[in-house]
Formats: sequence, structure tokens, C-alpha cells
Amino acid sequence: MDDLPKFLRAIFLAAVWITGCLLGGCAGPSTRVLPQESKEVMVPKEELPVLEESNPFYLQEELEILAGTPRAGGSEEEREAIRYIRQLLEDYGYDTSLQQFSSPSGAPETDVSGINVVAVRETSKPEADIVIVSACHDTLPWSPGASESASGVAALLETARLLSRMPTDTELRFVSFSRYSKGQTGSRYYVESLSEEERHRVIGVVHLGGLGCSINSGIMLESEDGKPTMLGDALRDASQELLQENWFYGQQEGEHSPFVRGRVPAVTVSQQREAFEAGSRFDRPELVDIERLAQVVNVVSRAIFDIMSPDTPSMLAKAHHYNDLRDDAYIQPIRQPIGFGETPQETENRLGIRGFLAAENTDGEGNTIQSWEYPVKWLGVDQVLLTTYYYQNGRLDTIAVDGDGAGVDMADMRERLVSVYGEPIEETEGPNGIAGSWQDVVGRTAISMTPETDGYELEFREYPTEKILLDSYEIIPAAGQNPQLGLGRREMENAGAQDPRVNVLLTLVRQLLPMGDGQRLRRIDFYTDGIGETKTALEILQPEEDEEVEEQREPEFIWGLDLEDALTAEGKWRNETDMIRQILLLYGQMLEQIEEYRTDFEIIFSDENSAQQVELGVKPGDYKEPLPDLKESFVWFVLTDRPGEAGGNWGARIQFFYRYEELIAYRTQIRNNLKIDP
Repeated sequence: MDDLPKFLRAIFLAAVWITGCLLGGCAGPSTRVLPQESKEVMVPKEELPVLEESNPFYLQEELEILAGTPRAGGSEEEREAIRYIRQLLEDYGYDTSLQQFSSPSGAPETDVSGINVVAVRETSKPEADIVIVSACHDTLPWSPGASESASGVAALLETARLLSRMPTDTELRFVSFSRYSKGQTGSRYYVESLSEEERHRVIGVVHLGGLGCSINSGIMLESEDGKPTMLGDALRDASQELLQENWFYGQQEGEHSPFVRGRVPAVTVSQQREAFEAGSRFDRPELVDIERLAQVVNVVSRAIFDIMSPDTPSMLAKAHHYNDLRDDAYIQPIRQPIGFGETPQETENRLGIRGFLAAENTDGEGNTIQSWEYPVKWLGVDQVLLTTYYYQNGRLDTIAVDGDGAGVDMADMRERLVSVYGEPIEETEGPNGIAGSWQDVVGRTAISMTPETDGYELEFREYPTEKILLDSYEIIPAAGQNPQLGLGRREMENAGAQDPRVNVLLTLVRQLLPMGDGQRLRRIDFYTDGIGETKTALEILQPEEDEEVEEQREPEFIWGLDLEDALTAEGKWRNETDMIRQILLLYGQMLEQIEEYRTDFEIIFSDENSAQQVELGVKPGDYKEPLPDLKESFVWFVLTDRPGEAGGNWGARIQFFYRYEELIAYRTQIRNNLKIDP
């Protein structure tokens, strides 16, 4: 069936749906109400109802209703989505409620409020196990959010429908969160609202994230530490049984993180690669692979069905065994930048846990000093290390880690530091022994460890880094039938052995190089300034003035790509989709510097409101709905399936590039290289 054209698959699915309706009398999701026998149905094993498969047409309708418009937190559109989600869950027989919350951040204009939708199917046993399925229903202000993340909400609703009539001795909860983009406020509030007794009874949380699967159909299980959870393993077993797939674990922070830090085991089901349009104004329902989404629902439903069955014993002990080493603590990723300069509220949002104000005073120069304490795990240590964050005039300045207090002696901690950062750059003899210091260019952190009379002091401070050139390749002109530029020899042969990750990034670059030699791209540099600063950079080489040449010569260019922002130390993509966007933004920025394109664009759109500039290293669309400038318009010209459907000023700016044959040819070739439907 996968080989059939889309319209034939639609006809086939329609026939299946009509047949199902004639046999079962099903209605659309906005009207169907399931008969409820009781909250806990106990029937002989041979009479147990069969878990039905998910209905793609229900998923499609839910997706189109939810993603018909952006659903920014606090908007009327979000409230309409909330009413729709609640009504469906009530139709399925769940006891529903709205959980309103408000999380002040210190300034009235940045206070965050929202509404979570909570649906519960209880059992007759007050001590029953609890399984939670969650998703997020709000979006960025400009995005319909079909892939990110109406797809997750639709999967939640369909899972709730499939499980609503199944016999259970397990309490089921379906929760749709608000305010994901505001520090995961909705999920954090829900976790904090749980009593200790409820937290103890929760055997697992499945969060359904972005599940558009339009680039590839790979599914992964995200956990806070990359380790298995009981429910995650049940999902993996179900995926092997139903789909002959192996959903692997990956370490990733996400909407599951507030649960984990609240001592509740949780895992997120998400796509391996997000769509190019995810989170943008082009994130529409047709972006979602409904058939793949239906398969995900079948796996999730099957895993929970096996656990909730009255024939299975309580999973509480097993779930807690999986969760033994998970504490109410933040796991600081190794070599990940620390938020130096942030406020205590921003630290709390980043860590996802509340801190304790331990002290506040003023130093000799009149600066206000605050110390906040958090439970954090550092450098792969399993124990929670009491960590003190020091703020000078309200901004994070220094972090002190009490490793000795948790039983990690100085020799052990030094060995961990050396394994990550290498030998110390400096060692000094002091009254209590040898102190060492390290500099982490990738994480932009300076680390010092100083022996004291009783134990040692471990501190982290900001280490400002400059751009470091790692490797470089020349550009060679297009030749023969290939109109794209090519990569020539390595220009840093004396720099030593090549980082293996360079070849991974080179493979991607080759697919995205400009057309012809008219764009005057001279070189590709691979650099780093640490993680999270600039992902890409464009160097403009202005031509020297020549009085004998009458016409203005165009500048030449050097592309810069941050290797550390592109790939982890293990050679895995941090976000391949976003890296493609950033390289295309480089090409678009080149076009802005070439007189023909720049002048034509300015003339045509001179009467419109000037677009807010999109910085390199920022995902297109990460601002409040400005008109796109030339470079961002170019990105969407290449990546959007149907640019003519953008409409209005956006559509006109994207259509602008169709006047240039070389750019049309580039778009076609790049979409072929990236295996995007033409």
C-alpha cells in the first residue's frame, strides 16, 4: 500500500472507513459517544473485548480541527482547542476537569498562565496503579502546530478512545498541557499538584510529542538520562510485536522532564527528525503522516492495554525498580553550556525544579549576592550533589558543587574531570595540596578544583571563548552536467588529523552548495565557539577597487559552520533538520549581498513594512510573525512543498525567487538531494 499514490491510498482508506461505519455504526470524533458499562469491568478472560486498531479518519479530523489555526497560550483559539479536547474525552466516558494555573516570573508582563485538560478513569480500588498519557495543545503564536504538536494531542485522544471500554484495574489519566514554550509551565504545575501518594502510585508516564513523521518515519523514546523506564520498555516490546521495529532510547530533556524531577518515571514518544516546517507558519495538517501516526497509536494503546488488564498484577514494584536511581534532581549534561548571566527564575525554568534561597547579603562593593541551592548530578555521578548557584546583582556568576559531601572524594572527581576535559591546563601547589583548573571551550565553562583542610572545593565559572578554526575546504567551480559548486582540497593539511565529524558535515554541505560559480563562494570553514552561540557565519570578502573596471564587482564569500553545534562528540546530529535550515540561510544571506537579487527584492517590497531581521543560528519563524526578509523567504522557497499557497505578503515574497531560472533549478536539485517531494 505504501507504493500507491496518495489519492489511491485515500480512496482505499475511505472504503475501509465506510465499511467500518456500515458494520459498526461509528460516527465522527465530534459526535461519537461510547457506552460505559462501569469504570472497572471484570469479565471472564475468554470474553475480554478485543482492542481495536486506531482509526486514521478520526486522527485526521482531530488534527484538522486542532491545527486549523495557531493556538497560542491564553488565546481564544487555545480555549477553543481546550473545549474540543475536553468534550471528546467526556464523550469517551472520562471524568474531566480543567486545571488553571498561574506562574508569576517576577514581572507582570511576563507572568505565565494557562489551562491543562485532565481526564481520569478511576477504578474501584483507591490504591490502584496509575498510568498517565500526556501531550501539549498550545503552539507558538504564528504556527498552526500540526506536527508540533497537534499530532501528539490527536494521538492522545485516539488512545483514550481505544482504551475507554477496555477492562482495567489501573487508573488511566490523559492530560493535555498548556504553555510548553514557557518553561514547560503546564506540566510542571501538574506534577507539583500531585500528592505524594499519587506520585507513588504512578507506574509510568507516556508523553506524546511531535509525531508528524514527514521526513522519515523513525520513532524514538526520549528519557531524561537515556536509560529505560518500565513503560518505555513496554512500548518498545509492543513496537517489536506490532511493527517489527525497535524504538530506541535517547537522552533528551523535554515534557517528560518535570515528571522525572518529581520522582515519576516518564518517557516521550517522538519522531527522530522533525519536519523542516515544524513550528513554523507552514506546520499544517497535510504535513503529518496519518498512517504512521495511527501505527504509533496502536503501539501505545497495546502497551498500556497489556499493563491495565485485570489479568496482570500490579506493576508498582517493577516500575519503582526501574526508577531506583532517578532522584528529584537535574542532570547537568556533560560539556553543555551553563546559563551564566541568567536570573534565579530562569535557572529554575531551565532546571525544571525549585531552588532554595540559602542566603542573601551584600559584598564590600555594594553588589547584592544571593545563593540558591539545587539538587544536581554532575559528571556522571549517580548521587545527587548539593549545588549552590551564586547570583551577583541578580545574575548567575558562579556555581559551587559539594561533591565531597556526597562521598565523591577528590581523586574520583579529578579522574572524572580528566576523562571529560583532559589534563588540567594549570596546576598549583597550595597549603592543602595541588589545585587544578580546566577550560571547556565547547561548554564555555572554566572549572577549578581546590583541596581544602576538609575535602575540596569544585567551582564552575563562565569562560568566554572566541571562534576557533578547526578545518577548511576550498570551493571548486561547477563542471560538466553538474551545475552545483563542489568541494576541493583541504586547506588545513598541517592542522593534524581531521575530526571524523567533519566528513559527516561535509556530506550534508555537498547536497546544499550553490548553483554555478556566479555566487562567488570561495571556501567552507569549520569552526567552533562552543555550543549554542552561532551555528553558522558568513564572511564577506569585499573586492578591491580597480579603476580600470567600470562595473561593480560582486563580493566573495566564506561559509562558516560550527562543528560542535552540528554534531555531538559521538558524531550524532544535534538537529540535522535545523542545520539544513541554517545552511540555506547562509545561501540566502549571500543573495542579499548580490546586487541583482537585493535590488529587485527591495524595489518590489519597498512599500511593505520592513521585515524583522532573522539572525543566523535562529530557527526560521522564531519571532512574532514578521514579514520575512530576503534570506528567510529564500529558505521557505526551497523547503516549502507548496509555496504558492502561502498567500498574502508571505506568499509574494516566496514567489519572488521564481523569476530566476538558476534559483528554480537550485530548488529542484536540492529537494531531490534531500528527498523532498517536488
